[in-house]
Amino acid sequence: PMPIMGKYYQHYGGDFVPPRALGRMCAERFVRELAMDNAGFCRFHRGWVEELAPEIFGSIHGMKEQFIASTAVTASRINSRNASVYWESERNLDFVVTFLKREQELGASDAPELAAWIRRFEEDKQEAGLDWWFEVRKGIDESLREFDR
Repeated sequence: PMPIMGKYYQHYGGDFVPPRALGRMCAERFVRELAMDNAGFCRFHRGWVEELAPEIFGSIHGMKEQFIASTAVTASRINSRNASVYWESERNLDFVVTFLKREQELGASDAPELAAWIRRFEEDKQEAGLDWWFEVRKGIDESLREFDR
């Protein structure tokens, strides 16, 4: 449900995160990656760029706060036109539920939401998938809406 797919504009962690929180993490990653792109930095330098780019803009141009704010507003405006389409294939649902079950089997998370989502997917995969997708989308929208004021 991201407004721009690919380009690492989303969270790629391998741990279970409830979908709404995942959406918020994706939105944060989106803003950070967008800032690097707009500043002209290669994403492979994000380890130091994310922290220092605002400082660089501040020391050179005296625009640290404007750099941060304009990136957030840009991300918010891009998201306001988010026309992402729900997953086209049932295979996408299979990926999600397989990931969730593997997390549970490995004992990687003891979050109660994990078991609840697995149960929901087992009961009705289509309905659970739609709910999962929209929960991620809600987290994205909530996060990015906060910037556009």
